[in-house]
Amino acid sequence: MINIINAQSDKIVTLPGPNVEGIPETTNDPNNDFEKLLAYSLYFYEAQRSGILPPTNRVPWRHDSALNDGFNGFHEGVDLTGGYYDAGDYMKFTYPLSWTLTSISWGALEWFEGYELSGQTEYLYDMVKWGTDWLMKAHSLQTNDLYVQVGAENIDHSYWGSDLHIPLPRPAYKVGVMNHGTDVSSAAVAAFASASILFKEKFLNSTYSDELLLHAKTLYNFAEQGAWKLYSVSVPSVNDLYPSIDYQDKLVWAALWLYKATGEEIYFEKAKNYFNMFNLGYSTIVINWADQTSATYFLFVQLTNGEELLTWKLQAERYLDYMINPPLVPKSPCSYTTGGLLWCDGDSDVNSLNIPLNIAFVSLLYAPYATTSEKSSKYINFAQSQIMYVLGKNPMEMPYIVGISPKSPKNPHHAGAHGSTTNSLLLPVETTNIIYGAIVGGPSKMDIYIDDRTKYNSTEVALDYNAPWQGLMAHHVIYYKTNTSQTTGNGDDNNNNSNGQNDKNNNENKNEKSEIGVKTRTSGIIGITIGSTLLVLLSALIVWKRSLIVAWFNKRNKDKNGIEINSEHNVTSRPTSFLSHISRPNSVVIPVSRSNSVISGSNSRPNSGAGVDSFLSLFTA
Repeated sequence: MINIINAQSDKIVTLPGPNVEGIPETTNDPNNDFEKLLAYSLYFYEAQRSGILPPTNRVPWRHDSALNDGFNGFHEGVDLTGGYYDAGDYMKFTYPLSWTLTSISWGALEWFEGYELSGQTEYLYDMVKWGTDWLMKAHSLQTNDLYVQVGAENIDHSYWGSDLHIPLPRPAYKVGVMNHGTDVSSAAVAAFASASILFKEKFLNSTYSDELLLHAKTLYNFAEQGAWKLYSVSVPSVNDLYPSIDYQDKLVWAALWLYKATGEEIYFEKAKNYFNMFNLGYSTIVINWADQTSATYFLFVQLTNGEELLTWKLQAERYLDYMINPPLVPKSPCSYTTGGLLWCDGDSDVNSLNIPLNIAFVSLLYAPYATTSEKSSKYINFAQSQIMYVLGKNPMEMPYIVGISPKSPKNPHHAGAHGSTTNSLLLPVETTNIIYGAIVGGPSKMDIYIDDRTKYNSTEVALDYNAPWQGLMAHHVIYYKTNTSQTTGNGDDNNNNSNGQNDKNNNENKNEKSEIGVKTRTSGIIGITIGSTLLVLLSALIVWKRSLIVAWFNKRNKDKNGIEINSEHNVTSRPTSFLSHISRPNSVVIPVSRSNSVISGSNSRPNSGAGVDSFLSLFTA
């Protein structure tokens, strides 16, 4: 039995906010802060826009920019204006953008009501469409050329200024018939297909949905053709930026989203066939932009309505139990920091918050399907613990979201926000513009964060960092609103309805999946005597199942048909370049570490968007 948030005993101190259109006004509603957090995240994406900005632009320091993308450099000329700058610089990439759009669409499909309650549907629409409009520009229906990178690392990373003077040339790189990219093409298919569902089902824009679906089908045919190849082989320039480790998972991932978008069984059969062909079961790889192997388990569960217990549900639970219970797993690369952040060696060394948030995202998605109430509670509690950590329940009491608290990071690694006019990361000393809602990379394994923009491994912001956060906040808007209502109307009965696992109707009605923790399957049916007996049996079953999990790991075959998909196949074996989100060349001066005065974010410059002492009051200890 759990209760994520008790709105009666834990009054949320209202979250401060900028005077920006679309950010919900401060109210006494305890749900208001989650609504604001969702709105902040969408504002961050608006601050990442490239191209000609619309009249509705809310970011005063973002300008029309990169208006010749695709028309200059080394290619024949194609309109690649628009889209999103990937991180704190001015480069654009198809690979992480595709994952970002897919993740946000997935969360929006599950918890769309959270956007409605927050008044954010318009901004969600614009956010996704700004990305998919660019993806359609990047993909040719006639030739299946897919542009995967705009900008050159050595040129872009030598510049540190506003978007008004982005240096040229900005070459564009593509995959196509002569230089295949199975992985990036499949990733873009998933983005097209997932967004097509969102626009059709939630925004009732069938015309745009059909356009996206046409790109998805056409590009998937291309992805399956020819000799399968990593796009980093065809486009070596991405090797130090966004390399890929395999394409097998992407073929499954794309087919599943096409099946969800079309209902055509051929795509589901392709997904299953590829899954078995490549032996993608028993993965221990983290979920992020580079690999969706484990994410396929959760999408399989949803598409089969959780009915195939012996396949997808067990894969999903085995993965979650492996990732969030490292003490029970022999040789697990993961552990928890002293402050409670999930940490996976080799993966969390850079951008430490992204992995736990991605796993928190699938934990909440899967909770209604869990095989036991204990597992459901465990998955929800894990997700909540990671959310709490990000919001300030950590040893530094620092919310890792820019602009929401005096203790928020004030100097993210972001050229546009910094506002330098001298091409220097050092001047001005304090960041000029606040990029509200941006999640920074995160703290070290010692739970230490240094608010220094030169430390880009921890202070940079990026499209994929905020992607799972949007879904998590949309979920919380719904849950908190529902929980508050039930607490007010039902008193103590609310505690018996907050489990979230036992709602069988959630598995049968897609529109009710977002109400995790609202219903219970057996409340009022089983008597006290029988219930006590079942608790004893359940405890024995849990011990037995945990022993099976350990046995599975010990017995697992480490070489399946020559494809290394096992516990040894993780980022610890990846090249060093993979661990760095962006590698800055020496042409940009990186100073030595700052003094201890910047540790814990004790910057002397007050955050103009702040108004509370800490965000810890969001939750109970």
